[in-house]
Amino acid sequence: ASSNRNPSPPPSAEEAGLVALGSGGPAMGAVATCCSVGKGQNAAQKRDSQNVDERAICVCGNKFMDDAQFCRKCGQKRPAGNEESIPPEVRLVAWMRRRNGVDCDFGAVFEEIFGSRDPVNVRLFDQALKDKGYHFDAKAAFSRIDRHAKSGQVGASDFETFQAEVEDREIEGLKHLRDFLKSNFTSPAAAFKELGKGEGDELTQVEFIAAMKRLGFTSEDPEQVFRFIDKDYSGEVSFAEFKSVLKTVGKRPSHHHHHHNAEEK
Repeated sequence: ASSNRNPSPPPSAEEAGLVALGSGGPAMGAVATCCSVGKGQNAAQKRDSQNVDERAICVCGNKFMDDAQFCRKCGQKRPAGNEESIPPEVRLVAWMRRRNGVDCDFGAVFEEIFGSRDPVNVRLFDQALKDKGYHFDAKAAFSRIDRHAKSGQVGASDFETFQAEVEDREIEGLKHLRDFLKSNFTSPAAAFKELGKGEGDELTQVEFIAAMKRLGFTSEDPEQVFRFIDKDYSGEVSFAEFKSVLKTVGKRPSHHHHHHNAEEK
């Protein structure tokens, strides 16, 4: 067989690149760019058609009716033509929490999807999520999670840092509500009951806003408060989600803050 191969011309740059890619050699980074040049246009076209698709699907997973301004299922406003559609990292959070439960540990989800806690590059990240049925832009979510480290790799610990950011934002956004509930109700169940719901029930955004108003809770942006409670973006708040508003405070050690304090001193 070797004699047949001798007369063949030396491999082209692209072939050589692919060989290097297969071996995972040092040329990997450089190669990825040279190989994708030709595909750039194609990828851009594909991305455009994907965006059209994403805009047609609400964050709760329901498909928008053709001329609808709001989602029929959860009431979320449809992004207008010029607005950014739902941020890629929000899509990922919604997907993980619907799939693994609203209180899931992102690091554990990462481990389950990728088979270990080790960091993966964007190609593996995209592929593994697609294999698990993730239909949205995984690459965009990857770059959002990697935006601090900018290492080109994302591992379980990055997912944990990402979760801390997401939850800190939620806890901060719900502080006002939590104080209100704590000072007015003895337990989450009592508060939920006062909202007109039993533990097996779900509360829609409209119901929540009306009930909170009735109880005397005022907020500049009640829709935003609802979104912070609705951790899986389903458009409805379950008792489990409602209950976690009250228990999130002080639940997690705030070890990821210590470096800020050090700077202040």
